[in-house]
Amino acid sequence: MWLLSTNRAELHHFSSPEAITGGYAILSHTWGDNEQTFQDTQSLRKCCERTGDKPRDLSSDKVRESCILAACHGFKWIWNDTCCIDKTSSSELSEAINSMFVWYSCAEVCFAYLGDVDSDCDLHAEGSAFQTARWHSRGWTLQELIAPSLVIFVSRDWKPIGNKRGLAPLLEKITGVRWQVLTGETHYSVASVAERMSWASERRTTRVEDEAYSLMGLFNIHMPTIYGEGREAFQRLQQEIMRSSVDTSLFAWDDWIDSDDATPLKLREVYEAFDTSTWSECYLLADSPKSFRKPFGRTVRYSPSARDPLQPYLDWQWQMDAEKSHPVNISRRRFGPFARIELPRFTFTNYGVECRFPIIESDGLTIAVLLCDTGREHIGLLLCPSNDPVQDPSRKKYHTAYGFWNRGSAFSESFRLISLGNDFYNLTLRLNGAAKTVTAEWRDIFILASPPPIGKDVASSRRSFLLHSIEPAPPFRLPHWLIGRLARMGLELLRLDIPSQPIAGQPLTVVAEFADRVVGEAIHISLGTCTQSSGTPAHWAKVSSGYQYLWAADSHDCCEHHIKAWPSWTKEFGDADRTVRLSFSSCKLTPGLTLVVHVELEGHVYDAMKVQKNVPFPSWESLKPEPHDVGPHVPQLSSRDARPVVTGDLLPTAATSSR
Repeated sequence: MWLLSTNRAELHHFSSPEAITGGYAILSHTWGDNEQTFQDTQSLRKCCERTGDKPRDLSSDKVRESCILAACHGFKWIWNDTCCIDKTSSSELSEAINSMFVWYSCAEVCFAYLGDVDSDCDLHAEGSAFQTARWHSRGWTLQELIAPSLVIFVSRDWKPIGNKRGLAPLLEKITGVRWQVLTGETHYSVASVAERMSWASERRTTRVEDEAYSLMGLFNIHMPTIYGEGREAFQRLQQEIMRSSVDTSLFAWDDWIDSDDATPLKLREVYEAFDTSTWSECYLLADSPKSFRKPFGRTVRYSPSARDPLQPYLDWQWQMDAEKSHPVNISRRRFGPFARIELPRFTFTNYGVECRFPIIESDGLTIAVLLCDTGREHIGLLLCPSNDPVQDPSRKKYHTAYGFWNRGSAFSESFRLISLGNDFYNLTLRLNGAAKTVTAEWRDIFILASPPPIGKDVASSRRSFLLHSIEPAPPFRLPHWLIGRLARMGLELLRLDIPSQPIAGQPLTVVAEFADRVVGEAIHISLGTCTQSSGTPAHWAKVSSGYQYLWAADSHDCCEHHIKAWPSWTKEFGDADRTVRLSFSSCKLTPGLTLVVHVELEGHVYDAMKVQKNVPFPSWESLKPEPHDVGPHVPQLSSRDARPVVTGDLLPTAATSSR
């Protein structure tokens, strides 16, 4: 690894942390726009060799000040990820990422530079700059908080303002990492896989692959880094965790069902719900760390490694009492709740993950006992037989999650997790307010690990294809880049409801649901054509949004929602918290027939989401081409490519629009 000399800010290479006599400091920070790179540092050194200048004096402010700070604390060497890694070398970058946790662990001190916190900040004041600092929200800084034994927080003017141990209770409130881990009283590996994942669930990274790469050290995982693989990186991370651990809390993510008011759907109805819902919840492995946000504040533990120190005594005392009152249960306590002592097993195959779990079959439900608990109740993973027509009858495949009708709401939902009561030896299942004791036995089953490639990375495009393939021309087009931009904010295209066989010239309604299922934010865009005001369809649109799942109605108000009546074909929906601005233009491929949709998000809630996820949303005006970029003739599809559906009351083309 390359390190900077603190006196001159010149790069020197060391083979390992222990090769650095006197130890080294390390810098943790969030990147800005003009960070000094490895190449910049080497070029500066060569330049100073000719001029006789000191490279540290000509380095960037961050490099110079961090070197001075480390030197003042007695260190000759400091590591800074912006300039100590040659990122043009894929092999060096991969080696650095795989060893980074070790280098942070071996550092004598880690200086956490908070560029948005003043030295006179009241750290404990509610909503203080320290508590809302960008450093606490980034993916890479999680391991930089946990790995070093000594972390000193530094203000924007490079003055120490506190350390990790002294601020541990406050840091637990900010980051979710328990204070005992931050003080070193508890090793981070004692926390379950689900708990460690939850620490990263509120953090973000610039590259989607870094959601996985930044967590490798926390799970003692080493794997090649392949930028460009997208969400596959997090899938690979989970697979490596499964190979090295039996901690089944890895599967304890997503929603819990309130089974007191729930009725299981028929299997056919579940399959229909799966066809229109998001892919990720139906598979064993999560799509990203955000799926592990603590449901209802629960911290999930892996039960076999979370025993109370007094448990052996309590078990012995229980057995003495049970011999008098419940002799039948003595053998169950001796041989385990499922007739034998076993641990779960996982094997990856081309048919799915072969899992060995205690399985419950009751009331039409199949439930895998995850051997996990929240300290108050044990957890079951709901399973659903796969309807894949290509499968081996002797090796039944399962999806995760099952559908339920909730009496307290107007629609059905799918859930992954269910409570099994608080007695491991007498598991209970509650449905419709009634509790029932259930038994489980160890079985080998196959569970589908993740969506196929076409479903993992292009699920939204696959849904939008249903709209774009309407013949002879779709009335609306949702640009792929816009769908992707909303997804980066967490608002994924979960469903797109359109008629299975739209009839040309007849009214059509399309409802697109963009939602963050974890936090509950949702936007429903209704698009359609109307024949009420005239004999030819006119385009209309409306939006509903909020902190809940709002099902947009098919009806519309002709005076309010017809797009041709909007100034510049633009209209705002919502309030000061959530403002959705819809804009439309005529599609260049089929002008007069198809409108291109554009969405802009404003308001307090959406502004905070954009800042948190670092996702910009361009205005509709900025997307219009400059006049000199448009040639004298825009080719249009011939009649055999797109035959007109309507005539007469058509929206004007882009060439004649006031926009």
